Amino acid sequence: MLFKKLSITLIIVFSILAQTFNVFAAEVILGGESIGIELDYEGILITGTYDISIDNTKYNPSSDGYQTGDLIISVNNHKVKSISHLMENVEKEIEKHNEITLQIKRNNVILDKKLKYQENNGKFSTGLYVQDGLTGVGTITYYNPTNHHFGALGHIMNDVELSSTSVIKKGKIYNSYVKKINPSQNGKPGEKIAEIGNIEIGTVFDNNNYGIYGSYLQSQLLKNQTISTATIDEVEEGEAYFLTVLDGHTISKCQINITHLKKQTKPDIKGITFEITDEKVISLTNGIVQGMSGSPIIQNGKLIGCVTHVDVNDVHKGYGLYIDWMLENDNV
Repeated sequence: MLFKKLSITLIIVFSILAQTFNVFAAEVILGGESIGIELDYEGILITGTYDISIDNTKYNPSSDGYQTGDLIISVNNHKVKSISHLMENVEKEIEKHNEITLQIKRNNVILDKKLKYQENNGKFSTGLYVQDGLTGVGTITYYNPTNHHFGALGHIMNDVELSSTSVIKKGKIYNSYVKKINPSQNGKPGEKIAEIGNIEIGTVFDNNNYGIYGSYLQSQLLKNQTISTATIDEVEEGEAYFLTVLDGHTISKCQINITHLKKQTKPDIKGITFEITDEKVISLTNGIVQGMSGSPIIQNGKLIGCVTHVDVNDVHKGYGLYIDWMLENDNV
């Protein structure tokens, strides 16, 4: 049996120390929109194995060395990039009664592995759980009119349930409609429940510790506001707000109080510590929820960073990434 794409929600709950430097201010176009993100592996990722029966004998692919995190890149030397393509090629080889060899990429080394399968009434099972990409919901931070790039999330997008170090770098972003909010509770962050639409907004070219970056389509910027970015030294403790979608496509303002700033000299996460003070938003979300990652933070009329993490022990509190570090990473 072959499994489909894994969907993940986007906000991280861990903490890391940090430290500061100034990048020149820029003029960008303000985000705040909810987006659906689809990132594609350059192949098909093995996420686990299960038992099948071959000639009335129990068999598990792990006994032949298949590992979680292996990337299937071809079937009998025919390249495959999606689950449907993988299934199609395997079925063709089965119909021809050919022996099947999968080319596996593991830690940048290519390995050949024989594929065994269980066939029952014209259907086959391989004993491999696989996925060909990740999908999730997050928030656009900014659009850069100078290079036509966007920045979003403020942290890496990966599957925390897998031990694989594989990071997907490429994909697409789409419009997203927020249907409801599951409120946060201390110890259990909530989430935006959203549908990913079919209107393409842009193409992703990088996915790293400081967000996802890509090229946007000009048609998306109909009424968005142009805003200056603040250098790290301009950011202050005190009042600010962030923009995010809590219902449908409507961008809402959420008042916050910045309680601590880390002076960082190189890109690092969690430079901004804040708490939500907006009672209207708290009544809907009870704090920071998954899907707010990337929500742009504005103070004194300037874009200072974005929401990235929730304090899992006190979900009214959270962390942000300085906009300087996003602009520094938007360098392709």
